[in-house]
Amino acid sequence: MCSLLLKMPEVDQIRVLNHKFVLDRGFCLRYQIFEWLDPRTGAGAWSKGYGSLGPAGEAAADTRLLYLRDQPPEMWVVPHAKRLGGQVQRECKDIYEIRFKANGVQQRPLGYFSPGGGVFTIVLWATHKGRQWFRRDFCRIARSRWHAIQKGTAATAEVEID
Repeated sequence: MCSLLLKMPEVDQIRVLNHKFVLDRGFCLRYQIFEWLDPRTGAGAWSKGYGSLGPAGEAAADTRLLYLRDQPPEMWVVPHAKRLGGQVQRECKDIYEIRFKANGVQQRPLGYFSPGGGVFTIVLWATHKGRQWFRRDFCRIARSRWHAIQKGTAATAEVEID
């Protein structure tokens, strides 16, 4: 599946078709998905959480990631994803959560879009139940890891999606 952007020459705007985008001349818009790597263990932020899900949870995670990687950031919205921030979560500005349920728990891998575009990097895997986040300090940790990636002091690896 490839999302596409269709440029309308007469109005010089992008038209949304069935919530999918079509790129001029049929080029695909596909984001690369990367994960932050723990410098102590080499474990990835996505891989570590993904490995604990079991087959049904892994299928839910794969489905969500396959869908989202073909969407521009403007389409990362509820119920599939959500941009955090706003009045309550100011320190979470620019963090996106990937949303899906596995093993009866709301899974929330968190990450950022790269400034240059084309890459989304998962920096932390959190869970959510009701109004309770599990890693209470998730915004601080996510922001710290993102800054380390931007400065070149943290490693990342591409996430392989089946």
